Amino acid sequence: MSNRRYVFRAVAENGQTTMQTIDAPTRADAMRRAMQTGLAVLDLREEAAAGPQRRRKITRDHAILILRQLAVMLGAGVQLLDAIETLAASLPNTEASEKLRAAAQALRRGDRLGDALEEALPIYPAYVYGLVRAGDASGKLPRVLEEAAQQLAFERRVERDVINALTYPAFLVVSGALSVGFLLYAVVPRFATMLESSRAQPTGAARFILDLGVAFNANAVSILSIIAALGIVFWLFSRTPAVRKGLSQLAHATPGLNTLLIARQRSTWSRVAALSLDAGVAILEAIALAAGALPEGKLKAAVASTIPALRAGRPIDAAFRDAGAISEIDASLLRAGQRSGALGRMLHTVADRHEEDLRDALKRLTVVVEPLAIATVALMVGGIVLALASALVGVYETIG
Repeated sequence: MSNRRYVFRAVAENGQTTMQTIDAPTRADAMRRAMQTGLAVLDLREEAAAGPQRRRKITRDHAILILRQLAVMLGAGVQLLDAIETLAASLPNTEASEKLRAAAQALRRGDRLGDALEEALPIYPAYVYGLVRAGDASGKLPRVLEEAAQQLAFERRVERDVINALTYPAFLVVSGALSVGFLLYAVVPRFATMLESSRAQPTGAARFILDLGVAFNANAVSILSIIAALGIVFWLFSRTPAVRKGLSQLAHATPGLNTLLIARQRSTWSRVAALSLDAGVAILEAIALAAGALPEGKLKAAVASTIPALRAGRPIDAAFRDAGAISEIDASLLRAGQRSGALGRMLHTVADRHEEDLRDALKRLTVVVEPLAIATVALMVGGIVLALASALVGVYETIG
């Protein structure tokens, strides 16, 4: 019987947890050999066999889970290195497991946790690594990890809510486009053939729809290929920084959508700044982390521009208000927080306020987009039907 590779986790005499691999034909043999090492074996599992099986990539849910699990284990008193190795073992056959093992190796070399995670797991926003470094230095690492996970989960939930809000309207528009395509390909050409033998010659919109249907029927494959090619080209170009910046500017200029985006960004920077202050980060560094959490745009530039003003001695509320980063209400909250020494708490309040605005903006967007999608589909299909009906009316009037 050929040997299999097993991985076991054990406690050494010095109390440190270690992970080792052994080769054995069966699990029982592997456990016996593990016990013969003299270590206290905690668990044993068979290592995934090498082969064509692809490792699962790190998803955003995995990224959030890693932070939360680390926070729970560290809060329970588990040593940092043991927590990372245990978490790596709990995610077998994943890229996350390999990256966590790399982070553990970096910790063994003497690296700090923030540096080890940034090198091995460059999947988080920059502010997460800054928060981890601050939490590590201040002794608040479990709390910081949990709060960072909550912020990432909130951002993920907002994206899902936006996608869910737009899914039904998108389905309506796609269904309407398919219906129009079917009418132009199968129905309109039949009417055109039928009307060729009549004395009535449709004009205006009816003539345009009939000619469009005949042209689409004759060149359907070419037209659909061009549309597919344009879609692929747009998708490829949308991944470039220049196009993404242009799409972002377009989104910020779109009524309704811009309110949602601004509310989300204001809640993000204020929450990150509050978490940074809670972790013991100095105010200037906290604002720099908050600015780094924002996408390129006016708000990011405004938040970053407050740093020189604060260095020059400007009050925090005046610096942010002059930069156009906050409203008068937010400025009053920051002013009260600075005077009372509870700036972090006030930033949390600002974040809560903008999260409420975000939910309201999302509801308003849903209320507007769904009827707009229905109206778009009705106009597309109804326009074709009315054009065909007007052509038939013309035929009946001629016969009459």
